[in-house]
Amino acid sequence: METKFFDSLHNGDSANGVKLCMGITDGDFWSRSAGGQVLYKGQAIGEVDFETIEDATNVDEKFQITGGGASSRTYYIVRRVNCCGDEEKTINAVIRVEFDSLGNLIEQGCNKIINVSAEQVDGDKIKLRWFYHVINQAQKIEKFNIYSDNGIGTIDYQTPIGSVEYTGRKFYQFITTALAESHYRFCIRVVTNNNLNGEVRVWLNRQSPEGIGVIICQTI
Repeated sequence: METKFFDSLHNGDSANGVKLCMGITDGDFWSRSAGGQVLYKGQAIGEVDFETIEDATNVDEKFQITGGGASSRTYYIVRRVNCCGDEEKTINAVIRVEFDSLGNLIEQGCNKIINVSAEQVDGDKIKLRWFYHVINQAQKIEKFNIYSDNGIGTIDYQTPIGSVEYTGRKFYQFITTALAESHYRFCIRVVTNNNLNGEVRVWLNRQSPEGIGVIICQTI
């Protein structure tokens, strides 16, 4: 179990222990046998305090972020914890939250996709990969649409080349058909959002490998 989740000194009644329900075991054991997820925050990505837990929920529940400093901006990061109290070390599930001059949450249509990457696979195909997680967003999404410039330099946002159904917090991927041009641009868009998210430029490598050297081994 992570040291910061071990709270026997306060019998589970410290600030972190209360959020984690550690009082049930007097702080001696991790109380969420089905695992859980914890929320951290900071004024910038590099300033997130991973020792102070803002909130904790079961893995299938959502966090609710309400109120904040007037005209302020805060970054929140969600991490999952397994049944043994071991926490993942990731910053994949991150969202920027902004508050107006009255301290009210400015609701965003959808969160941005993050960790977008591209990999050439199966010869001339491209595998796009990205991460998405819902945290207190205003709109419910159904899927991601993938758009391409078809190798001509201008992305066609009218006709998606494919789509991927949204099924929760995780990594998603899409594999194109075989491509003929030397470089492409792709864009992944959340269907209920008008913003363009996750543009990726890809150069295909069609160079043939050099001759293969064969090593012959003989037992003595």
